[in-house]
Formats: sequence, structure tokens, C-alpha cells
Amino acid sequence: MKRYLHIIVASFFIFFSENGFSQTEYNKEVKAKIEVKEIENLLFITGTAENLKSEFKNISYKLSVFKKNKSNSNKSTNAQDGRVTLEPIQKVELSKTQVNFTKQDEVIVMLLIYDEKNAIIGKDRIVFNEETESDAGKSVPVDGIEMVGIVANDTKTKLGNDYYDMFYAQYSKLKVHTTKIVTVQEELTFGRTTKITILVDSDIIEEFISRPDEDFLKYMADSAAQKLFKYFKDLEKQNKMITQY
Repeated sequence: MKRYLHIIVASFFIFFSENGFSQTEYNKEVKAKIEVKEIENLLFITGTAENLKSEFKNISYKLSVFKKNKSNSNKSTNAQDGRVTLEPIQKVELSKTQVNFTKQDEVIVMLLIYDEKNAIIGKDRIVFNEETESDAGKSVPVDGIEMVGIVANDTKTKLGNDYYDMFYAQYSKLKVHTTKIVTVQEELTFGRTTKITILVDSDIIEEFISRPDEDFLKYMADSAAQKLFKYFKDLEKQNKMITQY
């Protein structure tokens, strides 16, 4: 009987490994780090990458700043991206930006680093003035560990950004709590169209060719949100089953 149980457990882990549900580790090959200096009402932000391996690394990155005013709910987003080749055991500055900051503002700074296959290998986040039950008004640094509910906007056109807004609105209603990063990615195709892809880390959840049709975009936004909800629910069930064994 014990032997039969071991066979089931072994097959169970092989199945999940082959289907991409293994735990992803970040900051192991390239470490993402956000450095911030606060001077009066300004935050001076620098995104850095450190190659931890003794080999060259070709990476791309995205440094995003999300700002929300707590009194009037005004929101703004600023993002910078680029590509760089890291020499072995080298730390470089990727990008710099600055943002006005008051006690009424919640500011989230996020740095994502991607490998040549566009998979996330490094991440970091810092939150200023995050409102929580125990730490309201404090600056809470998070070194790439706990990043709940992050949806990265990697679109390149107004159409893509409109879709991102629609998708984010639908996804937010589902109140999914996950530390995984959801990315809305847009790539230019032949002609005047673009391809939009919804990813969780490197797993593709939805992929389609965009159309300048608001009803179509709303439908695809709702479809992607529902597929994501199912994806995370299935992942939660699978993790519980593994824990039981």
C-alpha cells in the first residue's frame, strides 16, 4: 500500500513540473534592486541590476512608478524600459526617475528584469505610504518577495493601453490575491495590427490579434480575466494537494 502511494506522489510531481507549475525563483541569476533617496517632497529613484553569475547576461527591464492621491483618487503611471548586456559579476544602473511625493500620495515603485526569452528573472518593489491596518503611512520596502496583485502594463499603443485599462478593471473585480505577476504584453505585427498576450510570469493565459473595436476589446478583457481566475484557482488547489502529500 505504501509503495502504491509513493508512485502516485511521484507521478503527481512529474505532472506539475511538466505543466509549468513549479515554483519560480527570482533574483538568483540577476538581482533587481530599487534604490531611493527621499529629499523634501521628491523621491529620486534608481533601478539597478546585478549579474550574480560568471557569464554574460542579456536582459531587458521595466521600471514603473504608480502614484495615487488618497484624497482625490487621482492616479498616474510612469514607466521606463530598455535592454542591456551585463558582464559577469557586474552591477549597473538601469534607469533613473523622480516623482513628487506628499503624505497624501501612495507610491509604488516596481522593477522587473526579463531574460532573453522574456521570462521574469528578477523583481523588486518598494511602497511608500501604503495604507494597511497596522502600518498606515509607513514606507514599506519589499525586496522582490511579496508583490500582491501586480499587473504590469507592457503595451505600446493607445489601443493596447485601452485594453489594459479594460482588463485591469475586470481583473480587479475578481479580487484575486497572488504574489505572481500578471503582464499585459503587446507586440507589433505585420500591417497595422498588434498581438496582445496575457502572461503569468512566462505562462501564456490569453493571446489574440487586436482590433479597433471597443466591444471586442471588452469581451477579450473579460475572457482573459475569467481565464486568469480559473488559472489561479486551479493552482491553489494543486498547491493544497501537494501540501497534503
